[in-house]
Amino acid sequence: MRFSFRKEPAPRWVDGADLHWTPEEPLFYGSGFASDESFGNFARGPAPERVVPRKAANTSHAPNLLLVRLGIGMAQGLGLYALLQLRAAGAWPGSDPYLFAALALAGLFSPLVLLEGLGEIPTTLLLLWTGIVAALLASLGLYHHWRIQGPEQAHAGLALVLLTGLMLVTAQALLRAAVRDGKVFAGYRASFDAAWTLIARLAVWLLITGLVWALVGSGNSLFNWLRANYPMLRLTMEPTLLTLPLVGFVSAGALHLTATDAWPRRQARNALLACCTVALPILVIVSAVIVIACLRLGPPVMALSLSLALLLVIAINASYRGESPRGKWRKYPEFAAAFLSVALVGMAWAALQARVTEFGWTSARIYAGATLALLGLYGFGYSAAALISIGGGRWMQRIEPVNRVMALLLMAVCLALASPLADPLQLAVTAQTARLQTGKVDPAVFDFDYLHREGVRFGQQALAAMAQSGSPEIARDAAVTLASARGGDVPTPTEIGANITVHTAGARLPSSLLVQDWMAAGPNVPPCLTRPALSCDAWFLDLDRDGANEILLVYGTEARWWAAVLKENLQGWAAAAAFASPSCRGTLAALRSGRFALADPLPGWRDLLVAGMRISAKPAQTAELPCPALTSTNPN
Repeated sequence: MRFSFRKEPAPRWVDGADLHWTPEEPLFYGSGFASDESFGNFARGPAPERVVPRKAANTSHAPNLLLVRLGIGMAQGLGLYALLQLRAAGAWPGSDPYLFAALALAGLFSPLVLLEGLGEIPTTLLLLWTGIVAALLASLGLYHHWRIQGPEQAHAGLALVLLTGLMLVTAQALLRAAVRDGKVFAGYRASFDAAWTLIARLAVWLLITGLVWALVGSGNSLFNWLRANYPMLRLTMEPTLLTLPLVGFVSAGALHLTATDAWPRRQARNALLACCTVALPILVIVSAVIVIACLRLGPPVMALSLSLALLLVIAINASYRGESPRGKWRKYPEFAAAFLSVALVGMAWAALQARVTEFGWTSARIYAGATLALLGLYGFGYSAAALISIGGGRWMQRIEPVNRVMALLLMAVCLALASPLADPLQLAVTAQTARLQTGKVDPAVFDFDYLHREGVRFGQQALAAMAQSGSPEIARDAAVTLASARGGDVPTPTEIGANITVHTAGARLPSSLLVQDWMAAGPNVPPCLTRPALSCDAWFLDLDRDGANEILLVYGTEARWWAAVLKENLQGWAAAAAFASPSCRGTLAALRSGRFALADPLPGWRDLLVAGMRISAKPAQTAELPCPALTSTNPN
């Protein structure tokens, strides 16, 4: 059964080409005669509609637009340079880290939005749009600094830059299409032309600006070398003063080079569309081979499947173009690519779920999951368009509404991931904490350092809550991780000795204990042996009644403390036993003041010897006993 979605009216005989006639020069009738329109209505029917050229929507075009663009680019470079210098000098606004983050992000993207729209969008609308973008980016910059708790924690903002760029490119393309069509929701052809023209323009801009940035960076190295080896030249100017303004100047020039309907922009757009269209059949063959191979060899690397699915979506759009007459070498690959993208997304999602099941969610996996979700929606929408094409209508026509909806959804997802709405770091910390609290992962193998290293503010808050946990193992590892310094520095023997306070009179720490490598000794090793600037208290006691003293290392706080018993054997020192204090305040102070005594263990269950192995019984969990009243008497 065929479905016809667009029925064209049957041609009439009066509309034939033989009956169409228009004089080369319109007849003139003076006063007293009927006008051309009224006379024509009487003599030969309705006159053809007069075509009035539409006034260009752009009102910012001016002969000196090049100077305006170059001035904006120079101002952007000088502004970023001044902001960096004020930060280095500790002067306002660079001294305020929140304000610096807001101004840096807004100053990086807002001038580019203004430069790109200059000459393409009406001036009033362009200035209003640039102001909205600047305010939004400043807010995102403030939030980004708040979540990383300061610039000294050096959390990379690459994801924020990529999300911001993708969101702005999509929004800018939709705005330009709306200006061109004169309505909020532009037609597909206008949106397609605006998007691919913008992408081609940015590709030329990125090529020129990146090349100049590389050349200027080499020049800065030469500048520093001359200043270091030839001080008589007296090169006192900072290289950064040349770099940022020059790059901003060239950036504005590159956007002017591809302004309006310039030859470089047309050629770049045509070349980009041609490359993506020609690549579609090749991508279909490669994707089909990978899908077939995965049915026998197992799923491929997630990054490969994700990249191929993304390239297929781009190539389908480049091949479709909203054109009805196109060859079969374009139609059939479009049809196959729609279903192959779904298969690739499914394989990538299976690989991602396997990693999440084993190690839990991280911020990188959340970004990957969001990308796969968007690509999956594209794939399902394109597959539906392909199936509808079989029943009738224009081939793959239904991808037009899919692209409109997905463009809005793409901007919403980017904004959510870059804001508190769906911050991947916060979501990852919440997911990892839930895995630990629900018992899906053993505390001995849980990566507490991830919360401290990657979770930033959210990880610190989660560790602080875990330090008050009722589980001694979770509370111990969270407290140690929270108190440790950021980084993986290995303490020296001198630092280990400085971390330990010996309370047994006349006793000294053996040198074999200090020089031993404790980094791979196990989870029960006290943190003062593996991390700098973490203290422990030490007592020399015979805890196993073998006539030789062991070392009792105690660490923690008054709220909860832990202890490890270190015993020396032929291989060196090792953690032979561990203690965990009850949640009673004052016990650590009593221990440090010497108000403790050694006691024999209570009678308990006997052990089993099975096939030469000793198996000990573990008492059932009971309610925690109330804390006894601490006295000042010495049990000894």
